[in-house]
Amino acid sequence: MTKKDLLSAAKRDLLARARDLRIRGRTRMTKEELTDAIMKAVRQGGVGGSSETMPAGSAGPQKRRGTPIRERVLVRRSWREQQAVVQHAKYEAETGKAVKMEPEPMPVPEPHELPPAYGGDRIVLLVRDPYWVHVYWEISRDTLLGAKKILKEEGETAQSILRVYDITGIEFDGSNAEWFFDIEIDGGANNWYVNTMVPNRTYCIEIGLLSKSGKFVMLARSNRATTPRDAPSEVSDEEWMIPDWQFEQVYALSGGFSVGTGSVELKEMMEKALGHAVSSGAPSSLAVSSPGMGAEAEGRTRGFWFRLGTELIVYGATEPDAKVTLQGKPIKLRPDGTFTVRMELPDGEQVIPAVAESADGIDTITITPTVSKKTKK
Repeated sequence: MTKKDLLSAAKRDLLARARDLRIRGRTRMTKEELTDAIMKAVRQGGVGGSSETMPAGSAGPQKRRGTPIRERVLVRRSWREQQAVVQHAKYEAETGKAVKMEPEPMPVPEPHELPPAYGGDRIVLLVRDPYWVHVYWEISRDTLLGAKKILKEEGETAQSILRVYDITGIEFDGSNAEWFFDIEIDGGANNWYVNTMVPNRTYCIEIGLLSKSGKFVMLARSNRATTPRDAPSEVSDEEWMIPDWQFEQVYALSGGFSVGTGSVELKEMMEKALGHAVSSGAPSSLAVSSPGMGAEAEGRTRGFWFRLGTELIVYGATEPDAKVTLQGKPIKLRPDGTFTVRMELPDGEQVIPAVAESADGIDTITITPTVSKKTKK
């Protein structure tokens, strides 16, 4: 080891060597002072002296097993420098050239989209409001071809339709609906909004093919769905029943007995519930005559009473601009041409002629239902 060898090394390597040799004050030494201190420590047999080999070309040959070798000066590296060497060695190619390894880019996940179809046969019915429902469906190609095969030569010209059934209050088996109507749909459509015309009813919809001869082949049948009411509830059973005087008290508190301040709708409701016109603020009698008791029952002090009434609901639909009369009285149509009328149903046979006249007065249709009621006492 010569002074020339040490002077050719970097100062940081000399500092590392001086640290291994435990040379004090090394950080304040110049490069030449470090060289002299290291040479002195090595000659005195300090740590890391002649027991460690030096790079080739250094002086001071020693004999080992009779073979002359050269002493190498080993300059120790700091921990960070050692790690840098190790990291660099990880990317050494077989050719000895450094290869820069770029980290693989993280794969960008593709957005998950629902498939356009699931390959099955189904139709789903959803309620939008009292008069409209929405239906969507999926029909496989095999099912469609099978239906056309059933219709034979009429299969290619068959029309795709939605058949809307009113199944209120019945267990539907495909043929026992209250009534139904058909809607022609385009071949490429997969959903439709349907105007049911009548609220508070239960519906079921089938999609299928209808031939020119009138033969219908069902492709799929939907679930049941009930549309909501379009008016306050008509339920007035014993759970909500209160005496006449309480009805009139509520009406009086609302200002119904004051001219011009009462609600016309509330007055009509009270009159219908009480069974007679509400014309004054005097409470009506709670006593109710029993059959065969006559006027004597009116003087009874007990408040036991019983009342029973029946009503008839008439509903229908026509063109929105048509004129409709029921028992000769005009009926106000809704914007979509539907109507609903509630009327009392007394004992006996009730004839209810309903007449619909087109806006131009050319067409007239008359439907006359007859209802019979008999109350046993």
